[in-house]
Order: sequence, then structure tokens, then C-alpha cells
Amino acid sequence: MRNLLFPVASAFALLCAAGPLVVQTSAAQTAMAPAMMSLTSAQQIDYNSWTPEQRAVYGAWPADSQTYYWTLSLNQMHGWWKLTDLQRSQIVAMTPDQRASTWASVEAQLAGQAASPGVVQANPVGSSEMPSATPPNPDVASSSVPPAMPADATYQAGPYKGALTPAPAEAMNKVYPVCTRKLQDSCRNRGGK
Repeated sequence: MRNLLFPVASAFALLCAAGPLVVQTSAAQTAMAPAMMSLTSAQQIDYNSWTPEQRAVYGAWPADSQTYYWTLSLNQMHGWWKLTDLQRSQIVAMTPDQRASTWASVEAQLAGQAASPGVVQANPVGSSEMPSATPPNPDVASSSVPPAMPADATYQAGPYKGALTPAPAEAMNKVYPVCTRKLQDSCRNRGGK
């Protein structure tokens, strides 16, 4: 009888210890698996038409992203799949007004149009005078001149419009003398052109 008591007690102890381990493992697996919201019948039909990859991606989304997905229009749903996970989470975290402007930009990009910026030019205009079609040619450097129109009508960079216009033709075709001991301004070095 003594010989049977030890093996029976050992087996009972192992069973009691293994029970909580099995329960803990299944609870940990459940906690790690993403919770999927319950879908309506129409949503379930859409879900069933997805590829297995799309279902896996959808299952990995947080619950608020899954809920937000079903509030989107058809065009927005198509665009949603083209976004990265980071972009999706940023959209979900936005206010409704921010979401509306973001979706307007995303839908414009999906339609092949450039997204219209909120601000046309971040740089100062530089002058209140109307830009001229030709580059300015002032008499002296300190005189005020109107800005010149850039060659590219969509140009929006630079410190002001017209900053990258070419110099006047008279200045480009000027021939400068060779510098000497007495002539040191408005001249060129020997060997230079």
C-alpha cells in the first residue's frame, strides 16, 4: 500500500499543477489574438468576399479601426486598403473635420489629381507691385523694382516670386577688362573669361 501511495500522490500533484497551466496558456492566446467586432449580414458578405490576406490584415486592426472602416464610403474603403497601418491609425485618431479634409486629399490622389495644398505659398510675396513679364533692369542696385514672373506658372518656392529669374541680357553679354594694379573693380582675372 505504501508503494502505491507515492505514485498516486505524484500523479495527482502533476494533474493539479498542469490544469492551471493549460488554462493560463489558452487565456494568454485569447488575449494575444485581436478581438474582431461582430458584423452585420451585409458587412459579413463583404468580409467573405475579401482575400485571405485582407481578412488577416483586418483581423490585426484595433477594434476602433475595424469599427471606423465600416463607416467609410465605398471610395474611402478602397482607399483605406492602400494606406499603411500607421496612416490608418492616424486617420482614426483625427477629429471628424480633420478626417474630412484628409479623405478629400486621399480621394483626389486616388483619382490621379494632385492634392490641393491648404496654403498656396508659404513664402512672403516680396512686393505689392504687379510682376513684370520680363526681368527687371534697374539703373542702380538700390532702386526698387517690381518682381518678375517666373517661367513656370506653378512655381511657388524661393524667398519671393521672381527670385530665380535670369539676369538681364545686357549684363550677361558684358565684356570685362583684365584686372590690373590700378583696375580692381568690374574686371576679370587674367586667364578668366
